[in-house]
Amino acid sequence: MAEQNIPDLPLPAEKWQQLMETLQLPPQQIRIVELILRNHCDKQIAAALGLKVPTVRTYLHRIFERLGVGDRLELVLRLFAMSHRTDHHER
Repeated sequence: MAEQNIPDLPLPAEKWQQLMETLQLPPQQIRIVELILRNHCDKQIAAALGLKVPTVRTYLHRIFERLGVGDRLELVLRLFAMSHRTDHHER
């Protein structure tokens, strides 16, 4: 991605990888989830991925449906809960 000053992902790289393997989302949806975790809005996600805002919203709707969440907050909470469950199982 060509953007500068991108916030760090709030999960360690290995946890992020495990989480994405568990969720089995398509690559574009993974990228959108990553940008959400980096605090990007729809317009920023669209610009970063070369998409239009309505297309980003379609992807978001599909992600929310697939993961059984209603919005970005629930998505982020679900991801962090899942990453902590993964921590628990490794011990």
